[in-house]
Amino acid sequence: MLHLIKQINRVEPFKLNVLFNTGETKTVDLNQKLIDWSRSENSKFKDLLNPDYFMTVKLNTDLETVYWDNGIDFCPDSLYDWGK
Repeated sequence: MLHLIKQINRVEPFKLNVLFNTGETKTVDLNQKLIDWSRSENSKFKDLLNPDYFMTVKLNTDLETVYWDNGIDFCPDSLYDWGK
C-alpha cells in the first residue's frame, strides 16, 4: 500500500506525529537518522539538527509528505515504516 501523509499533528525536536491516509497516526523519531546523515561536510540534514529549524516542517499537500525549505523531504512510506 502507498502511504501518504494527510496531516502533521505535532512537531517536537526531531519527532513528527503525522496522520496517514490509512487513518493511522504515528510518531517518527528522526534524531539518530539525522545524526547519521549529517556526517558529510555539506549535508543539508545538518540544518534539521537545529531544533528551531526542524520545527519549521511543512506539509506538501500535492505530494502528501513533509518537507523543509532547504529541500529536504521524506518518502511517506519510509516515515510510515519508521513510525511507532
